[in-house]
Amino acid sequence: MDEPLTIDDLARKAGLPVRTLREYHTMRLLPPPERRGRVGLYGPGHVQRLQLIARLQRRGYSLAGIRDLLGAWESGTDLTTLLGVDQGQAVLDETPLRLTRTELLRRLPALEGSLDRAATAGLVRSHGADHFIVRSPALLSLAADWVRTGVPLTDVLDVIQALTGDLSALARTLAGLLADRIAPSAAASAGELPGLLQRGRPLLLQGVASTLADRLGAALAQRAAATGDTRLRSALDGIRVGAVTDSAGTIHRAGGQE
Repeated sequence: MDEPLTIDDLARKAGLPVRTLREYHTMRLLPPPERRGRVGLYGPGHVQRLQLIARLQRRGYSLAGIRDLLGAWESGTDLTTLLGVDQGQAVLDETPLRLTRTELLRRLPALEGSLDRAATAGLVRSHGADHFIVRSPALLSLAADWVRTGVPLTDVLDVIQALTGDLSALARTLAGLLADRIAPSAAASAGELPGLLQRGRPLLLQGVASTLADRLGAALAQRAAATGDTRLRSALDGIRVGAVTDSAGTIHRAGGQE
């Protein structure tokens, strides 16, 4: 049986400064320790959590992205599944979901009578007589969450259509640049193109997600400032990460001084 660890023990085992572990607690990346009197004790689950964080950082994930991924685990995804993610597959690249009409409507009842509109928006596409393919289960969950809180389905689908439409345009632009400028050089380098595309795909996906998250946050903040929307401003402040990490894994407050 593993002996419990103090925060100093855990820091030594993980090769991280104690300050970084405290920052992980603040950012909700690391669960709180078990308390025995005034001493906090850590176990194998905390060690695994730090190993996962380090692994995802090596793959280019931002701390915000890691926090979201760990949030998915806490809502039901098994930790060992996350730790065993194949290195060649991007976590962000979801497996498409095939649902019957009944299963789809069970997840989002508001789609009854609006399936054609959902297909136009890019949320679903028909697959056979009574099945639908959901390319992004995450978008379906997001739509269901918004509708559940009272957002009209038409507004939700407008947002999704704006996203999928702009991403289609971006994909065409990137495809042209990759085919014209990256692929010829890689193909001439002893057949490097397949490996380059395989390695680059998850990094590109993560880069797009991280960049979009930053741009969306900035745009919402600008909108809140321009309209004087204090509720939006307060909500943004509540979810802002406000930290960066250096190559040693030490967390620093974004914009702060050493």
